[in-house]
Amino acid sequence: MVGQIGPLVQVGRKNTALALHVLGGVVGGATTGVVLGFAGLLLLAALGDTLDTVFAIVVPVALLYAASIDLGLLPIRQITSERQTPGAWPCALGHYPGIFSWGFDLGIGVTTRIPYQSLLVLPLAATLSGNLPTAVAIMAVYGASRAVAVVAAVSAAGEDFAAACDAIQTRVMPLKRVVGATALVIAALIVIS
Repeated sequence: MVGQIGPLVQVGRKNTALALHVLGGVVGGATTGVVLGFAGLLLLAALGDTLDTVFAIVVPVALLYAASIDLGLLPIRQITSERQTPGAWPCALGHYPGIFSWGFDLGIGVTTRIPYQSLLVLPLAATLSGNLPTAVAIMAVYGASRAVAVVAAVSAAGEDFAAACDAIQTRVMPLKRVVGATALVIAALIVIS
């Protein structure tokens, strides 16, 4: 993504393009949050207050499992899509709409490659929250975070986008450990509260 969006950012107004990418991530995440939030409301209607108990059990267990994979404790093949955001979108949709669409696609959360298994728990937590605004917030923050990560990499790359892609790839394993450890902390906080 950095290798594709970087040169496009240089063609147009940089701040506009990067802001559109982040906005796309937020809108994509919020869209997923709306769908999951409605599913959560259906679960809430079916289960009532039991949904709080389900959340308090299922989400920490899922975080523990996913964190174990991210930390390398469980040598299990990761669940992820191999699909990448189509590089032709800026040509097909136009410069700025294409960059927005790239952010939207990343923000949806499940249509592109997911480097950390702990992130897969976010849609589950959004659904089991049983609360539409909470689900939208969880997924919108996820979409924004994913888009901001690309923006940070593009901004730090200067002119050498290939080197930025290589730097990101070398940091995947250390970041997996950070994400896994964070998931364990979040699981513990859910259990404690």
